[in-house]
Amino acid sequence: MPRTIPDEEYQFLQGRRQVADFVEQIWNDPSLNKEAKALVKKKYPQMQIPDYDIEQRVEERLAADKKERDDREAAQREEAERTRFTSVRKKTQDEYGFTDQAMEDLEKFMVERNIGDYEVAASYQASKNPKPSDATFSDGRWNHDKAPGFKEIAADPEGWGRNELLKTLYAQQEQEKGRRF
Repeated sequence: MPRTIPDEEYQFLQGRRQVADFVEQIWNDPSLNKEAKALVKKKYPQMQIPDYDIEQRVEERLAADKKERDDREAAQREEAERTRFTSVRKKTQDEYGFTDQAMEDLEKFMVERNIGDYEVAASYQASKNPKPSDATFSDGRWNHDKAPGFKEIAADPEGWGRNELLKTLYAQQEQEKGRRF
């Protein structure tokens, strides 16, 4: 038996049918269905939408893997940069003979002057503040008696000179013999 409904209820049901038609078109549209399912899931979090739920789990797992990989690569880059930094710092300190305090002063200078290279900053600092030479005490003597061969020369200067001349002549003759064919 047919049932009759009032006009207001009919209008309400017609509006609902139109909304259902719109939503169905969006739900089945490949370019919009993901957003539609996300909105439904946001409104009704307990509702199960199998294809959307599986896709979300896969995307979460891929995002977690990507984050882990990115973190590992960032840690490796950071470690390589730290190693390079310490080696450049140590090389500069050894090359220019800076103390730890001098290196701290150099780094402050680099920050103040916005210099990013240890070599440039160290060469500038070394040229502006040269390292003082070591003071050595000299008694004013030449200390020639400590030179190698001095005793031989002092014992017979003419004999030593003659021996040196002969050594040079013999060496010259040997060299000339080697050049002849």
